[in-house]
Amino acid sequence: MRRRVRQPSKRRALLLAACSTFLVAFALVGFVSAATPHLAVDGDRPATNTLVGLQGYQDEGGAMMVAPNGTVVWEYTAVGNVFDVEALGPNRIQIAGSDERPDSQCPARYATDNVSGCAHNTVRIVDPRTDETRWRYGWYDVERHEHELHDVDHYTVDGADRWVLADMGNDRVFAIDRNGSIRWQWNANATYDRPANVGPEGDWTHMNDVDRLGDGRFQVSLRNFDTVIELRVAPNGSVSVTPVLGPNRYTSAGYVGPLAAQHNPDRLANGHVLVADSEGDRVVEFDREGERVWAAGGSARFDWPRDADRLSNGNTLVTDSYNDRVVEVDANGETVWAVKTGRLPYDADRVPAEGAGEGSSDHPTADEPRFDSRLNETGRTVRAATFGVTLAKYGLPMWLVGGPGLLVAGLGFGFAALVEAQRWRRS
Repeated sequence: MRRRVRQPSKRRALLLAACSTFLVAFALVGFVSAATPHLAVDGDRPATNTLVGLQGYQDEGGAMMVAPNGTVVWEYTAVGNVFDVEALGPNRIQIAGSDERPDSQCPARYATDNVSGCAHNTVRIVDPRTDETRWRYGWYDVERHEHELHDVDHYTVDGADRWVLADMGNDRVFAIDRNGSIRWQWNANATYDRPANVGPEGDWTHMNDVDRLGDGRFQVSLRNFDTVIELRVAPNGSVSVTPVLGPNRYTSAGYVGPLAAQHNPDRLANGHVLVADSEGDRVVEFDREGERVWAAGGSARFDWPRDADRLSNGNTLVTDSYNDRVVEVDANGETVWAVKTGRLPYDADRVPAEGAGEGSSDHPTADEPRFDSRLNETGRTVRAATFGVTLAKYGLPMWLVGGPGLLVAGLGFGFAALVEAQRWRRS
């Protein structure tokens, strides 16, 4: 029987070359994301350290403190994800996050619910000198995905400690004292109607941030509403709700209004709202009337930013999550300092100077004459490729994404492409 000879093909050569480029790009991205944190832009170093909360792509979460020169001066390794981090004065760092427990460690209601494992949400205060946990509060939920604790804010009432927490899994905001007793709470279903097609454990609010604004006033981010609201808590514990930005309703059909899947809105001293507009790949500042007065980013610069803090010098500290870095931009949107962190950063806070008080402070916006929105966008192909890299980090083992396996495979495809191209030219 006569053997069929495979004819050289230009299309096959191009396909092999594309596979080679794709695999090598994944490998290089993996190498970079797994690399030691390092300074990427060194134009204007900050005066103090920066705290970073690391969600992690695959149970590699934690927290780190980065010096102005990019050196990691403290690192806390967690089991699971870390979201919110905040300095509460000397030698007190607040860390909030979630880890996954096997059914054998879950309360009975979650151990027998036909869902593998359960989520364990915690907020803790850690001494960075020893990594000792000095205070802790936590609870269990059905599963980690979309049932995590993303944000906690510490404050005091008549000198007594209070914490307000955004409970995503139960669609509520609640405040506790040091003993863990609930002082007040608000459930989203007391104000909004749960969509008929969303079950009891469905993610309809994705409540991902809460900040205390003042006595009895709290700002909350409802990500799946594309909305920021304000809660006013009366002395008797009753809560009223006022929308601040967005359509103020569940928006599963698409993004409506000025925000798209936002994270970590901050109320500035002049009443403006600074927010990480994640799906828009930008950070935006709105005035009291909801008009956009400043923006920076765009898909050519940021990829799913999830935190933006206005600093006392008028610059803005941005957690550029899917680019695995923390960036400081000036009033013109130019990057003046950046650190590559790896491990999917979620939140960043500039550590206050000695004696500056607890936590991050809100500061007025940059001078208005300097407003110059910078939104640099990329094409659809580049955005799709970038999204593919992100999915690979979530779905593939990190040793494969950044290891020699992908690089060797990519080079192999490249060699095969060259051979095929040579055969095609000769034919």
